[in-house]
Amino acid sequence: MAIIFELFQTLIDKIAELQRRVDRYRDQLAKNELLTRYVLIDPFLRLLGWDLEDPEQVRPEFSTQAGRPDYALLHGGERPLVFIGAKSLGKQEDLQQYISYCVAEGVKYFIATDGAKWEVYDTYALKPLPEKKIAEWDITKDEPGEVLRKAFILFRYSPLVSEASKPLTIQETKVIPKPPEKRGVSLSSFTPELGSKMKFSEIVFPDGRRYTLKRWRDILLRTVEWLVETKRITSSNIPIRAGQRSKRYLVNDRSIHSNGRNFKSPERVNGLYVECDDFSSRSIIKHSKRLLLQFGVSTSDVFLV
Repeated sequence: MAIIFELFQTLIDKIAELQRRVDRYRDQLAKNELLTRYVLIDPFLRLLGWDLEDPEQVRPEFSTQAGRPDYALLHGGERPLVFIGAKSLGKQEDLQQYISYCVAEGVKYFIATDGAKWEVYDTYALKPLPEKKIAEWDITKDEPGEVLRKAFILFRYSPLVSEASKPLTIQETKVIPKPPEKRGVSLSSFTPELGSKMKFSEIVFPDGRRYTLKRWRDILLRTVEWLVETKRITSSNIPIRAGQRSKRYLVNDRSIHSNGRNFKSPERVNGLYVECDDFSSRSIIKHSKRLLLQFGVSTSDVFLV
């Protein structure tokens, strides 16, 4: 018992030292992300049991189809279970961007941190983004012992990193619930029959947002709507072509193609125009899939219900 107490006291003392570093170097840390990682984030991961020099446990700048998370925490040497997005002290991470990294790679958990504040998200939860948060702590505001208690889920040997379906906190029991079943048809595996009627009432995106469907074209329109709302489609990447080599636009801020011709069947979505052109159901699905993949979203995590 004395050994365990001594171990916990050592960890608490290290957290207290990180608190002092924030106070001492706040101005420098606010201007330098790499310094924040070196002074705050790396030591915190080490005290939770992660060997940053072992690529079977931790890999910086992990390459994905959608981008590069700052850290990947791995289980068994190859498969990432947690992505971490790091910012300089006081800065906020682009959560939607990192959620897309997780969705693209099938990674269940994402952690956003500026070295002081840590937020843990369950990317599989079919909920709005703020409700995906399952834990948080702040080494500048919480007592060191409280930080250690909350950070238990990031401990290398905790259920979160040993493939439990849901991470446990100290306050939870050891009964691990089954993850909720995903209902509906994954967009990735769906091809409508020609001439078939719309049989779905909603489309559900990876962050849990749901949109009503009435017509086949609503799948494309709601896809554009979600991409705009999650700030993937912005003024900086408009117009969007209907295909890599196409001269026609699929989405534009004006209902005009590159050749000056008007859209044949424009629909207005969040201030933008979407060219539907009486697309068949299969064309609607094809364009919706292409748009999602273009912005780093896995179509296997979008469901028609």
